[in-house]
Amino acid sequence: MNNQIVIVTGGTRGIGKGLVKLLLHEGAKTIVLAKSEQSIASLEADFAGVGDLFTYQCDISISEQVSNVIQSVFEKFGRIDCLVNNAGVGVWKPVEEMTEADWDLQMNTNLKGAFLCSQSVYKLMKENEGGQIINIASDLAYNTTERASAYCASKWGLLGLSKTMNKEGKKYGIRVCTVSPGLVQTDFGGVPAANKTTGLAVETVAEQILTVMQAGQDAGEIEVIIRP
Repeated sequence: MNNQIVIVTGGTRGIGKGLVKLLLHEGAKTIVLAKSEQSIASLEADFAGVGDLFTYQCDISISEQVSNVIQSVFEKFGRIDCLVNNAGVGVWKPVEEMTEADWDLQMNTNLKGAFLCSQSVYKLMKENEGGQIINIASDLAYNTTERASAYCASKWGLLGLSKTMNKEGKKYGIRVCTVSPGLVQTDFGGVPAANKTTGLAVETVAEQILTVMQAGQDAGEIEVIIRP
């Protein structure tokens, strides 16, 4: 991974932060996109002096912000080797209580944001002889559970987007993969990590993402499911 140019969305906490830590130690030039200026400042403080970390404030659900940031990254480094669409949110409510705002928040972050980032990066990768996009989906891209209608819909959609983009990208040397974890020991969804003792460790998921990232070019399609 030495000197590889890797973008991670939602890299300031949880799985994303765990992946950023690994990438920095592996020598990758690690670019983090996050919506919150405060979370970016906290990440920069945590990893001060550790590897090559670059941060950009960006709302990935707004196309203009995404295209401007991706173009800035490309102009700075001359290429983008990998995009990891990790940013995600979950709102857990029965379907009759799920508001339009709840629905939009999850779709805009989990699916639209991943689409916008992927589309911007894909165009540049197509012009520069390939690259890799890794979408962090979920065990709930294959299953369902109560109180997760919008979240499940967004992750099933992300899986479909990944498979379609991978088919389209093969001829250009672009591989689009998914890593779909089950319960992870993070504060995701408003449930404290301390209450998820049976879940996967953040490090376990981050290591799997890194393994996918380092897979040989002979691997044309990679779809990973990790469950506790």
